[in-house]
Amino acid sequence: MQIRGLADIASQFDAMLIDQFGVIHDGQTLYPGAYEALFQLRSRRIPVVVMTNSGKRAAANRDRLRKIGLPREFFDDAVSSGEVAYQQLDLSQRIFVIGKRGDDYGLTGATQVNSLADADVILILGSNAPDTSLADYEALLKGCKLPAICCNPDKQMITPHGLLSAPGAIASLYETLGGKVTWIGKPYPGIYRHALEILNRPKRVLCIGDSAEHDVAGGRAAGLKTLLVMQGVSAGVPEDKLEPRPDYVMRDFIW
Repeated sequence: MQIRGLADIASQFDAMLIDQFGVIHDGQTLYPGAYEALFQLRSRRIPVVVMTNSGKRAAANRDRLRKIGLPREFFDDAVSSGEVAYQQLDLSQRIFVIGKRGDDYGLTGATQVNSLADADVILILGSNAPDTSLADYEALLKGCKLPAICCNPDKQMITPHGLLSAPGAIASLYETLGGKVTWIGKPYPGIYRHALEILNRPKRVLCIGDSAEHDVAGGRAAGLKTLLVMQGVSAGVPEDKLEPRPDYVMRDFIW
């Protein structure tokens, strides 16, 4: 169903799970309608959890939203795949991290190593694209038999250079090489359980995102209604090519 903005359907829901990258902001700045949309939801006391496939922990994502211009009171909390993964992590294991060079993933208490030969597990938290290509990751991971945990299932990410390979693409590559990967984040169920617990499991929840593959598929699998915004990774995609189909579609994230 095509809608103009959230005002058309907001009264039908008790809470919303809203994607971060591609819906609220582009990685650098808020989208034009995001501030007003979240202000209106807060004014109507509709709880919002920002739910993101980010390898960074929840606190880092809360800080990013605040720094990018979104007041903290506009959302109840942020839930990241990185936070869900960290809560399940065996801190006695030696960890080899694949991520963006220079980024801090908040792995408090974990032992990080610089060589796959010294590791017990691989954490795929981010991507160093475009400086590190998929071919580079293939050379690194070829022949490796360590278990891997992908903490960001997104296969593409929005960057100033355009859409580039995201952690999910690295994890998929590792699987093709024979590696075993545990996936945490949208569309997998653990992150939805975590978010719904924070909201005290309301009955009528809307999932909003820009990816049919992750946001719509994950929301539907969790038994929730879904809204796809045709921006971010879905910008320019014909609506008849969306799979799976969302319950609602709108062009921009606006009230």
